[in-house]
Amino acid sequence: DDGNSRVLSVLLAAAGLAVLAICWYLSVVLGRGGVAGAKRYPPAVGTVFHQVYHLRRLHDYYTDLFREHMTFRLLSPGRGQIYTSDPAVVEHILKTNFSNYGKGESNYENTSDLFGDGIFAVDGDKWKQQRKIASYDFSTRALRDFSGGVFNKNAAKLAHIVSDNAAAKQPMDFQALLMKATMDSIFTIAFGLDLNTLSGEAADEGSRFAAAFDDASEFILLRFVNAFWKVSRFLNVGAEAALRHRIKVVDEFAYKHIRARADEMSAGVEV
Repeated sequence: DDGNSRVLSVLLAAAGLAVLAICWYLSVVLGRGGVAGAKRYPPAVGTVFHQVYHLRRLHDYYTDLFREHMTFRLLSPGRGQIYTSDPAVVEHILKTNFSNYGKGESNYENTSDLFGDGIFAVDGDKWKQQRKIASYDFSTRALRDFSGGVFNKNAAKLAHIVSDNAAAKQPMDFQALLMKATMDSIFTIAFGLDLNTLSGEAADEGSRFAAAFDDASEFILLRFVNAFWKVSRFLNVGAEAALRHRIKVVDEFAYKHIRARADEMSAGVEV
């Protein structure tokens, strides 16, 4: 009993210290904006814990916040996240001063298990290299026409599905439809392979890949709001264990078709 009491006391003390540390951290960060001559920061309206609490309605939560502030911060240990719906701020970040706004080490750490050193995860010279590689798809008239034709075909297919559902007054997961249209287009352009997920007629292998990629993307998103995801990854439990399995499915499918396409190109086969 004495041993259990000591353990409980230590845990309570640790929890108390953690709460004090968080309170101190928030007071320091929140207090920055009020110091004369200090940098101006967007208002802090919540923390990563609010994101976790609203996880199942995250976009609605953001929308509620945007109704109050066009630009705001959500705080997490060691850093803050800035969200904006202000067109001027978006233009400043993505165009006027793009070089100042890298994705950052934290983003790379969260996403690299799925995206590797791809354009969605990296900054600097690696990003420039990936952008250059991606630009080859649009660097010649023939490739531009082919890519445009693929996107147009899938856009028309998407519009037909939406129109049919609307006419029948059937609910639809529009985000999932957009994801499928994008995935079908990218795979056709990159590998000459039509996954056909948008029409629901994908082969079993393609369906497994699409489902695995969709799940993996969701698990990657969870890392941005779960401060303890590294512990789960180390223990290989929960969402991190599921993510590892989904990434294996994605990698096996992608590398299989990369090798097949490389063999076709070596043999002079055009798709």
